Amino acid sequence: MARAEPARWRDQRGLTISLVVVFGVMLAASVALSIALLQRISVVHDFEAGRFADALQRADDADDFVGAAAAGFGITQFVIVVLFIIWTFRAAKNSEALERSNPRLGPGWAIGSWFVPLANLVLPVLLFQDLWRGATPDVPRGDPNWRRAAGSWLIGVWWMTWVLSLIRYGASNSGLDDRATLDEIETSNTIALVGVAFTAVAAVLAATVVFVLARRQLDTLQAQRRAYATAAVGELG
Repeated sequence: MARAEPARWRDQRGLTISLVVVFGVMLAASVALSIALLQRISVVHDFEAGRFADALQRADDADDFVGAAAAGFGITQFVIVVLFIIWTFRAAKNSEALERSNPRLGPGWAIGSWFVPLANLVLPVLLFQDLWRGATPDVPRGDPNWRRAAGSWLIGVWWMTWVLSLIRYGASNSGLDDRATLDEIETSNTIALVGVAFTAVAAVLAATVVFVLARRQLDTLQAQRRAYATAAVGELG
C-alpha cells in the first residue's frame, strides 16, 4: 500500500502581513463609521431639544456620511472574510504538515465552519484553539498529546468580542426612514454604534491572533527541524 504524501507546508508570511494590514483598515473604517453614527445621534438630540436651525440639512449630511462610511466598512469586511478564510485554511493545512493528527475539525472546516448557521458561533473558535495547541513548539512532531496543550485566552477574548460585535445587525435602517420616530432613530444608531465599537476592538484582537499564531506555527516548524537535525547527527555519531 502506498504511503500517503506528507502535507505540504504553506508559507503564510505574505498573506499574514496583508491580513494584518486589512484589519488595520477595518479599525479605521470602524472609527469612521462610529463618528458618522455619533453625528447622526447628535442631530437627533438637536431635534429633541428644539434646535431646528439647519437641522434638516445636517440630517441629510449625517445620513450621507453614515452611508459612505457604511459602504467602506462593508467593502473592508468582505475583503477580510475572503482573506481570513484563505489564511485559516492554510493554517489548518500547516497544522497537518506539523503532524498534528486528528484535530476536532479538519482543514475543510476552516471554510465550512463559517457558513453553518448558529454553529458558526462556536465551530471557528474550536478550530482556532486546535490550531493554537498544534503550534506548541515543545510538543514533538507526531505526538498525539498535542491536543492536551494549553489553549489561548487571546483567542477566547477575540471571539467573545467578535460575537458581541454582531449586535450591530440588530440595528435597523430607521435612520433613513422618514416614518421612524426620533427615539427609534436614536436607539437604532446607538445599537449600531456599540456593535461597531466592538468590531474595532475585535479587529485589533484578530490581527494579533493572526500574527501570533502564524509566528507560533513557524516556530514549531523550526523546532521540529532542529529536533530532526539533532537526531540525524546523533545517528551518524
